[in-house]
Amino acid sequence: MSKESAELHINFSVIQDNISYLKTHISDHTNFLSVIKANAYGHELEEFVLRLNDLTDGFAVVRLDEAMKIRKISNKPILLMQGVYQQNEIDQVIEHNLMTVLHTHEQINLYKDIQSKTKIWIKFNTGMNRLGFQVNEADQIQSFINDQNVLMTHLASSDVPSDPSNKKQMSKFQDLYDSFSTNPERSILNSSGVINFPSHAYDWVRCGIGLYGGVSGVTELKTAVTFKSKIISINKIKKGDAVGYGGRIRAKQDMSIAVVYCGYADGFPQSALDGTSVRINDREAIMFGRVSMDLITIDITHLNDVKFGDWVEFWSPQHSINKFADYNKLISYELMTRIDRRVRRVIYEN
Repeated sequence: MSKESAELHINFSVIQDNISYLKTHISDHTNFLSVIKANAYGHELEEFVLRLNDLTDGFAVVRLDEAMKIRKISNKPILLMQGVYQQNEIDQVIEHNLMTVLHTHEQINLYKDIQSKTKIWIKFNTGMNRLGFQVNEADQIQSFINDQNVLMTHLASSDVPSDPSNKKQMSKFQDLYDSFSTNPERSILNSSGVINFPSHAYDWVRCGIGLYGGVSGVTELKTAVTFKSKIISINKIKKGDAVGYGGRIRAKQDMSIAVVYCGYADGFPQSALDGTSVRINDREAIMFGRVSMDLITIDITHLNDVKFGDWVEFWSPQHSINKFADYNKLISYELMTRIDRRVRRVIYEN
């Protein structure tokens, strides 16, 4: 059985640097919540907590089982960002001292008995139109609006600062806050929001994708992983020859094609386009042919020194995941979280 495998090298020093950069945009008064849902966006949740616990004021996840994993190794605040929906889950919220989000009428009765026992984040819909109470429903949850709890919303287009929806949402959120006689804490910003609207950091920011370097156009935030695999064959093809399933692309000249031991079963997107940039021996090359379950083909015609066994980097701190995502009209979130468990993980710090 072959021991060859694609590899995902996770550099927690890069994540630490990314956190430090994001923190330069907020004041010491603002709490920094690290969003580590979906196994820390594929970056190994428990390793994140063990290595970076001292750099954050708390953690945010969606699933209760991930919150339990964090609580075993950290005493920091933990937020369940979509709340809970059953009594047995409420019991665990209290037992393990978790914060939880209230966003729908169906949760109100369930949450009534825990108001004095934990911090509740009340989510309002100011324009994202996914989760949250409508602003005109505030009187129905008035008992939850107090100095202990947190008023929150989520910006739909914080990564596009010129989008008029940002101003509308922030204005609506401010008007909502001003309508209360109490002074709940506030949270509105995610990673892009912290960079583009730091004056609205308030009491809590919720940073996720920025920790891992997935914010397009912000060069200070580096890709925290190297996703790579080895060349297992090099083929010479003639002008007019097709490569891969369906013969999607044909050679316009005689070419050298490297075959790389990775494919969509590893989490590499099957939809990746010809021309997608990769790195071999610190130089760029491009994909040539459709992605297979276990193989990717690369044009190395211009790289005379490439050989069997050389590593091909799909993305890395030196070759941004955002470049890959932008070219293929994908998002870095999806690329990070789709890497399969059969890909070997290597975890380290500089």
